Amino acid sequence: MFEKDLIKPILLEQHEALERRIPKNHPSRAAVQEKLINLRSGYRGENTLHYYLSLLPLKKYHIFHDIRLPHGESFFQIDAFLLSEKSGLIIDSKNYSGSLLLERHQLTQEVNENKKVYSNPLSQVARHKILLNYFFEKSQLPIIPLDHLVCFTNSKAALHITPGYSEAEKKVCRAENLLIKIAEHEKFFKKDYLDQKLMGKIKRQILNKHTPLQSDVLQLYNIYPSELIPGVLCPKCLYLPMRYKGRKWVCPICNTISKDAHLPAIYDYFLLIKPFITNAELCWFLQLPSPRAAAYLFSHLNFPFSGTNKGRIYHQPKPFL
Repeated sequence: MFEKDLIKPILLEQHEALERRIPKNHPSRAAVQEKLINLRSGYRGENTLHYYLSLLPLKKYHIFHDIRLPHGESFFQIDAFLLSEKSGLIIDSKNYSGSLLLERHQLTQEVNENKKVYSNPLSQVARHKILLNYFFEKSQLPIIPLDHLVCFTNSKAALHITPGYSEAEKKVCRAENLLIKIAEHEKFFKKDYLDQKLMGKIKRQILNKHTPLQSDVLQLYNIYPSELIPGVLCPKCLYLPMRYKGRKWVCPICNTISKDAHLPAIYDYFLLIKPFITNAELCWFLQLPSPRAAAYLFSHLNFPFSGTNKGRIYHQPKPFL
């Protein structure tokens, strides 16, 4: 079963919100869009990985997507972790396009005669296996056999492994061959190490210690909140901003009317600026005509709050949207 299902990464949501809100002539816009392309590519790859993992007998495995666990003062992230009574399997997904050459010390990508060199993903996933062992030891969890795989998820990429690189031939696969590799992994582990009680202990510890990455994306690109484009986006034609009239949102371009178009805008605020908001900040970001309009919207949102009167602060609920 999927103990931690695949969801869209917060960092991807932040960049999507930033692309909507950053002016077209902003000097950081190109960098934001380049990063967004990479994040979307990675998420597509994880979705491909998820599809093939969903074909496994789910009663046999406990599957964790995209877990980020502590190690000392830092963290390490695993794309997918399969846990069974006999072993654990770490899978790293790569969604590179073009022609790929995997060598012992690097991965070379060539797209339209442009070359990029990356570190060997096998080295990364092997390091994550060591760190996961450390995590189990520190958490006083039973030590079980661990193995690792790198899964290339782009079916159009041409993958080449340098001749004689036997480790890569064993531990690298395309997504369409993932189930075969998992079946091969199973053959090496015959003994049961975990009962349901120990399995539950591992599951709880992983989920309790998982720490999603929280980034100050504006600081990353040296963008001030005042540089963002405020307003409510039309859900039909994407015009920005809609106008607030008679407690409804009206698009001046396509005449779409909505009662709740402000919800995605508020989520953009939480993603980009901070996880709490005041009446004055809501007025600015939604381009509301008056503080009274903001108070009306807050009264229907039922957000948790602290403070009173003009000092009241409304906090982001979890989950929101």
